[in-house]
Amino acid sequence: MKTLSKCKLQIGLLGPFYLMVNNEEIQEEAWKSKKALTLLKYLAARAGQKVSADVLIELLWPDNEDVDSTGNLHTAVWFVRRILLGDDGDGAAPLLYANGSYWLELSNECFDFYLFQEHVKQSRQLAKSHPEKALSHCESALDLYRDDFLSEDLYEEWTISYREDYQELYFETIVRSAELRMAHRGDIQGAIDILRSAVHKDKFREELYQMGIKAYILDERHVDALNLYKRYSTMLMDEFQLQPSKATQDLIAQLQNRESREFKFSSNLKVKPTNGAYICDRETLQFMLETEERRLTRSGNNFSLLLVTNKGNIGRNRQIKAAFHILQRSLRNSDIISRFSDDQIAAFLPDTNAAEAKALSRRLQKELEKKLPESRLSCTLLDSESQENMQETLAALLIE
Repeated sequence: MKTLSKCKLQIGLLGPFYLMVNNEEIQEEAWKSKKALTLLKYLAARAGQKVSADVLIELLWPDNEDVDSTGNLHTAVWFVRRILLGDDGDGAAPLLYANGSYWLELSNECFDFYLFQEHVKQSRQLAKSHPEKALSHCESALDLYRDDFLSEDLYEEWTISYREDYQELYFETIVRSAELRMAHRGDIQGAIDILRSAVHKDKFREELYQMGIKAYILDERHVDALNLYKRYSTMLMDEFQLQPSKATQDLIAQLQNRESREFKFSSNLKVKPTNGAYICDRETLQFMLETEERRLTRSGNNFSLLLVTNKGNIGRNRQIKAAFHILQRSLRNSDIISRFSDDQIAAFLPDTNAAEAKALSRRLQKELEKKLPESRLSCTLLDSESQENMQETLAALLIE
């Protein structure tokens, strides 16, 4: 357990509740009264604010006129005080009462959520002037955020507004941390990792996907950027029949500019996310291939290119269109397909070595022969393991 400070009492609400007295964590079995535990959680969440006895009674015994609510409250208070004093039982417990109200008399530094808020505030203020210090505050805040506010009490109505407020601060900090990691440390993979972990908390949080797409673009991992966009857009459509915001769509449009590291993008990229392979124009496919060639030497990730050519003379346009539809549906979501010319289709296969590409080519050839038996379609396979041959073949095609 990460200690918060030198406080005799330390209370954690970001995640499952915990209480430490004299650096010893109070175990769950010590709380024989669940009402007493709820009482402490409620007062802790208010960190020193006075709460009337009537409000506490309504919280703990709502609509229960058949019990001695006042007496029960006194019992719960006594139990909390006994727990807070610890084993020695010396001194006065910090749960105080005056003028009909109760409160916890503790330093703010004894609460994890207070320290969390302070780190978030500092990271926000220092982001431009002292980015490294800001990033350090981000990391400290995220260390304190073990999980959502009182994660064991998801269905307690009074916890909802707190949980939502701290979630907003958490996601704000995640995005800021990712941005600072990329801009000032060059730690793109670290940024991607924390964004990926945050998506598990809210899979529809659009700013996480936006920052993830930026990270992939900055690292020249354009296929990964497209795949992330496709996953998000498909999920939105399936769940809510919505499209990503214009800001997110613009990030994908920005991929065409080759100065991606400076984020000076144009908006002419034509990439259509569908079921199966991505559909794009010839210029975009060429750009993707050139990018992967540059990355090959440092990433070691091989890729392949499948060319399907129609050599027949009858119904040429109809056959190539039919072949395009078959191939697009048969390829993986991570692949990219383009109508390369009137008689030719090109499919870019990222992260695919020569052996894998040959197996895929044979399968697709059989599929085309089965569904288009009268066509004269031939498949040519190029792979980055024979990069010189790939470049020569592409150069010849581009001249045509």
